[in-house]
Amino acid sequence: MSASLASGGLTLRFTRVSPTHHRFEYRRPDGTGEAIEMETNSLLFHDLLHYAVESEAGLKGSFYGILGKIGGYEELAVAGGAALGGEIAITERVVGALTGALRQEDLDAEDFVAQVAEYLEIYEERAPRWFTPAFITAVRERMRQLMGRWKATPFGEAMELTFPAAI
Repeated sequence: MSASLASGGLTLRFTRVSPTHHRFEYRRPDGTGEAIEMETNSLLFHDLLHYAVESEAGLKGSFYGILGKIGGYEELAVAGGAALGGEIAITERVVGALTGALRQEDLDAEDFVAQVAEYLEIYEERAPRWFTPAFITAVRERMRQLMGRWKATPFGEAMELTFPAAI
């Protein structure tokens, strides 16, 4: 873990505890953070999708960026952090929409981007500039890789990721 800490990024560890649970741990470069045992079926995909979306879009003010600055998984998980408004609110909407969409084999990225943009307009919101068909394709590939790594992670061991520090 020291190489990740030296880089100034947020170190994320997803440890396979059992077939139904995993431990999520994050550590900031200063060594602070927390570890929480979670139910895997409903939470792992969501947390990894946040990682994929925020990494691909270069976001620093969404879930992992805020964990890196101030922490508090439980506080951010309330209403998906959307109550905070701003970048994290739109990120939650995108992650929510992608959760079901990425499970579709025949997802058309262009149609999906148009549908989400239409949906956001109903609420007088605009899709972010980074929300493009190329972005959807990149997130889908990132999730394929992350889920493959998770499935290859033995029980009792961890899959470790680094989320870049906010500048």
